[in-house]
Amino acid sequence: MARTQLLSVLTCLRCKGRITPEPSTDHEAVKELALNITKLIAPVVTQDQSEVSNQDLLKNSQALVEQCQANSGLGIAALEALMKQTTTAVRLEDEVLYTLVAYTEKPQTGGGRETEAIANPLLEQQFSIPDSSTKEQFLTETVLQTYLRPLFSKSKPASITTSGRKAEYTDSAPSKAESMPDESAVTKPWKYTDMRATPAVAWAVREADNQLIAKHWPLFIPVLLTLADDATTPIRRRGLLILADFLAKFPDKTLHGTGLAQVFEDAIFPTLSYLPSLTPEEESVELLVPAYDALLILAKKQPAVGKDGIAGAPKNGFLDRMLREGVLGGYFHAKDHVRIVEVLCQQTVAILDEMGVHAVKHLKDLVPMLSTIMTDPFAPVAPGTLFSAIKALQAVLTNCWPRIPHSPWQDEIINALVLSWLHLAEHSHAATDKTYARLQQELVTSSRALAAVLKTAGDGTAGAVDLSLHVAPLVEKDPRLAALFPSN
Repeated sequence: MARTQLLSVLTCLRCKGRITPEPSTDHEAVKELALNITKLIAPVVTQDQSEVSNQDLLKNSQALVEQCQANSGLGIAALEALMKQTTTAVRLEDEVLYTLVAYTEKPQTGGGRETEAIANPLLEQQFSIPDSSTKEQFLTETVLQTYLRPLFSKSKPASITTSGRKAEYTDSAPSKAESMPDESAVTKPWKYTDMRATPAVAWAVREADNQLIAKHWPLFIPVLLTLADDATTPIRRRGLLILADFLAKFPDKTLHGTGLAQVFEDAIFPTLSYLPSLTPEEESVELLVPAYDALLILAKKQPAVGKDGIAGAPKNGFLDRMLREGVLGGYFHAKDHVRIVEVLCQQTVAILDEMGVHAVKHLKDLVPMLSTIMTDPFAPVAPGTLFSAIKALQAVLTNCWPRIPHSPWQDEIINALVLSWLHLAEHSHAATDKTYARLQQELVTSSRALAAVLKTAGDGTAGAVDLSLHVAPLVEKDPRLAALFPSN
């Protein structure tokens, strides 16, 4: 029914010869028609949801979003055709603009790029209308304060105040909101009754520049932390992605001066424990990547020098925690899940590159972990995971090279390279598959890096290690290894 109505309206609006302009009544008619069009594509539940179960609430809201997305292309096109009929610019109702905001980002637009390409210009046109609010006013006063704040007020985390600042004390007596069910249309209307809210948050963060965020950051904090703490995987993932964008723009001085650095850290770190078997592998992967990305942005904003110098810098302590509690702890709990291991190895590269030489303290944990992954006889069956492990080993060699020569890790790394090479060679598709050829090339790159590292021992004196000579007995025993350890 909605699709038929939208198609009819769009057809009529495009028949310009049949429309007679009436300047005296045009504005109100346009606003009313725009509002009616918007109601057909706005994912907003109008019926009472108080007696509906949580599971049905979520199911109904998802069905409504899909239905509205299917009609969004026609609806946005009808709004565009309507605005082209006006002789003078018309300031549309806020409800119309909220819906336009919801269709300005790709993840929410059922009509694809065409819908997004129309919605964005329509929204921008509204800010150029004389005597209308500016984009900054609309973002801060209309979207964040008037629209989003009431929707998120009853699901605000206890770690912050209503003004978006760190809560120094928490009230032991439960509030009225806390006594309500944690998941309901009453406490989380942004999740169950008005699904335009999350894309509106994303739009606000995306459109805000560093200066605006520095000035109005308290308006963003409660909403962002609520999304990043939600129990539903798609919303939590979206919240983490938006939070990462926000943190990249958030002033370092304000972050630490307000105590919010600790608040964000405490909010994001629990997601690193969303691992199998309590969390399905697919959902775990979806959550881990944005969580690590957000934490890495937060790590880069930590002071690089502490009271004890660079070695005791808060930044290094933060990265240590990411590696110990995140990567190493995650591997211990989910090492049988190859996709999780692949993600953890990818994050190891990013963390080590940020830590630099200070990562040497983790060699005793990193090298055995990577060696176990690479020497598994079935590793070639999951080439993505093996590739990530090899790249992580290269990051170890790049950042921890001063402690590798003449250490127990020297021969363990050689062992990992040798066994991984032989397992690839024995794989039935190794000779023809480009994927396995790439893996072999990465192993050769790793062996060259190791050779360069070992030559640094003793700075060219007798303490240096010649890798070719060191592995000569292995190559003699199995000539296939000659390609892994080229002499030059």
